[in-house]
Amino acid sequence: MRTLDSPELYRNMGFWDNATQQALLETTVAIGGAGGAGYLVGLELARIGVQSFDIADPEDFDDVNSNRVLGVNVKTIGRNKAEVFQEDIFAINPDAKVHIYKDGVTTDNLEEFMHRADIVLDATELSMPELGTMIAREARRREVPVVNVEYVGHAGQGTSFDPHSKMTFERFMGIKGGVDAPLDEVADQSINPNRYLAYLPPYADINTLIAIQEKEGQKAAPLPSNMIGAGQAAQIAVSEMVKHVRQGANLKGLAPVFAPSVRWMDAYTGKSGITHHPRISYYRRLATMVAKNALKLNEKASYSVEERAARGDLG
Repeated sequence: MRTLDSPELYRNMGFWDNATQQALLETTVAIGGAGGAGYLVGLELARIGVQSFDIADPEDFDDVNSNRVLGVNVKTIGRNKAEVFQEDIFAINPDAKVHIYKDGVTTDNLEEFMHRADIVLDATELSMPELGTMIAREARRREVPVVNVEYVGHAGQGTSFDPHSKMTFERFMGIKGGVDAPLDEVADQSINPNRYLAYLPPYADINTLIAIQEKEGQKAAPLPSNMIGAGQAAQIAVSEMVKHVRQGANLKGLAPVFAPSVRWMDAYTGKSGITHHPRISYYRRLATMVAKNALKLNEKASYSVEERAARGDLG
């Protein structure tokens, strides 16, 4: 295992001290979802010294993942994401401890998946809200924080859930029934975008936002994504996790951003900030997007049903 004397870590010490580095070396991170943000977060954590991971993802890499997930290449398409992730971590640190769960996060493996964790990254699909709910409930039971990040356009956003806070994942996401809702009922619910998108890019094509919403007789378009947004979300997650590690070790430093506040960064506009009223922020930014589209100031996207059908992008 790596120590403070490992040369791979020398350059870190220009921005934090031995105590922070030792805390990172001793931290275990559980990551639910090894997609665009989750995969990149894991690799970056491994490079700054984290060497104990639990990774859960049931999916295999597909060619459409190539635009945002570093683990995808012609040799890994068709292979399980968590398995490829494990190999990439070992390529960075052969002595790392990496437990993988190729069935994803389930009720059967939840306790095992999280029992070593000091911090959890929830990068599961919000289209399956029962997964995030399961993780949040187990994290509260184990009294560990959960970091949640999303990305849209060329921007990322994120927040953390304090296991002792009244602002639970269920409350933040508007889960009907709250902390007492049975998981099967949670699975049947859908989360409104105004709950998880505190930031909407002002340059976006409003037709894309319309396309990703279910309509009667028409399936919603796949969620659009790109490497820029995934990268921004990952940078937020990693930096917030460093804050959690320092706080957990009783070291001085900035405090993590906790829900209901949301931190966001947009690489395209160069703007960033923290909003303390995410739903108000959503509607204010939506109004700006609508106005700019009405004035034809925004770049057009190619995400209509016809355009996606022409290129075979219907999945």
